[in-house]
Amino acid sequence: MKRYGIGLVAVCWYLLTPALLSAQTRINATDWPYLDPKADSVAGISLNKAYDLLKGRPSVPVTVGVLDSGVDLEHPDLRSVLWTNPNEQPGNGTDDDKNGYVDDVHGWNFLGAPDGTTYEYDQPEITQTYLLLRGKYDNANRASLSPTEQRQYDTYQQAKKLFLPRYKAALPQLLAFTDTARFWQTANQLATLLPDSVTSQAAIRSANIGTDSVAVAVRQTLARAYQPPYGSFANYLNLVRQHFDRFMLIAGGEALIAYNPAYNARQSVGDNPADLTERYYGNPAVVIGKSAELGLHGSHVAGIIGATRGNGIGIDGVADNVRIMSVAVVPANGDERDKDIANGIRYAVDNGAKVLNMSFGKRLSPFKEQVDAAIRYALDHDVIIVHAAGNNGEDLDKTTNYPSATDEQGRRAPNVLTVGNSTRYLNNRLAASSSNYSLNQVDLFAPGTDINSTVPHNQYAVFSGTSMSAPHVAGVAALIRSYFPQLTAVQVCNILRESTHRPTLVVNRPGRSGDLTPFSTLSQTGGLLNAAAAVQLAIDRTRQP
Repeated sequence: MKRYGIGLVAVCWYLLTPALLSAQTRINATDWPYLDPKADSVAGISLNKAYDLLKGRPSVPVTVGVLDSGVDLEHPDLRSVLWTNPNEQPGNGTDDDKNGYVDDVHGWNFLGAPDGTTYEYDQPEITQTYLLLRGKYDNANRASLSPTEQRQYDTYQQAKKLFLPRYKAALPQLLAFTDTARFWQTANQLATLLPDSVTSQAAIRSANIGTDSVAVAVRQTLARAYQPPYGSFANYLNLVRQHFDRFMLIAGGEALIAYNPAYNARQSVGDNPADLTERYYGNPAVVIGKSAELGLHGSHVAGIIGATRGNGIGIDGVADNVRIMSVAVVPANGDERDKDIANGIRYAVDNGAKVLNMSFGKRLSPFKEQVDAAIRYALDHDVIIVHAAGNNGEDLDKTTNYPSATDEQGRRAPNVLTVGNSTRYLNNRLAASSSNYSLNQVDLFAPGTDINSTVPHNQYAVFSGTSMSAPHVAGVAALIRSYFPQLTAVQVCNILRESTHRPTLVVNRPGRSGDLTPFSTLSQTGGLLNAAAAVQLAIDRTRQP
């Protein structure tokens, strides 16, 4: 789900007003996701009513593994709900519980380096796949390969077809940023051609600097990143000089990182990404520091699931007796790696998580077999996995968003719930236009549009996407497991499917077509997550005869 999502427009924030970013994102939002669709005419999950049904009932703590970009362990709305490893002494540099992970007090960071840092930028799956599999499959004879190798060969060919033209297109920009002397030569030439007054992107693009491809790439990059608050081009260049490292990452990310074969994010971690047998790499936690992106996504997801309820600050999470286990497997920018996902699932399962939230996805999965095996491992250990459907506005019956609940033999894992994004509107706008959907691959929809939750540096922000929908389902799954611990993972998944609220609405089909379709055609259940109905069904199923 993670992409190079800052965007060139955001350069303005980083160059001019970095301190304003957190303040601007503190948007007050209502608790609409917790309202009842019938009583309140809002497409909420009826959580308040669910808690009415649970009054007086005992509960047990349930650990939820948040497989994401890391969680802010210091956030005041999350500190009291963190999972703490009871057998690990913090900071002593010893693997006290002998699980292979030293000082894993609140979880593990598979993206971390031995020095305690975490890389922020990784490449998209097409680049990762091309680089990892090129040596083995570029000249291979498909007919001589095993079935698993044939699948990997086909995945490699897909990646190669997509990567090579993008690499070629990005090469001039890569050369522009790697030859800084050439970059500033062109930039200074532009300054002589532009007036010492407020300029524009169009004016920068039209400046005549000749036809050299590197010079043109510099001009285009500077034009795309320019914003009117910068004023004159000379003032703009001064800002770029002051923040050149950040400017390169944001404005040149595709060339310097995404499609650059020489970029190696994993070098700091020290593992071999092609060695799927490695499990014990990384460090105990994402240290966020002053970063604007480390832990951003994961902290937001964690807050939806279990931010401390009733403490009078911030927000109330869905579940009231959870322990959040932070398992960092998704870079702040770029795509997650199959090896990390499989290891993250196994780590969370082995350390007691009963629900896993996975708000991420990608187009290719070079080592899908390893992830499938980890999902089966979770099933064998009675663990629920909740997965975001993705934000491409596509029918997953026609394309794929990995990890997939369906393995290579066509078997669908009964412990996996795939979730689409619904809005607050009980009308034709109910399904978010960006949400993926599928009559066979998506189980249900849940609130994911304009969701307020925790983010690092003691802040709150409103985000949208299936990344926000999945943790609503994970939260209700944890709620059921907390109050009805005798129910198995598969039983809870079935309850969540069967208890959905199913409005008889014709809605805009997600995507760009503008077609109308019954909401019932967008998922297996045709319904919305409903916590109250799920709790009532759990009560009925556990009632003594």
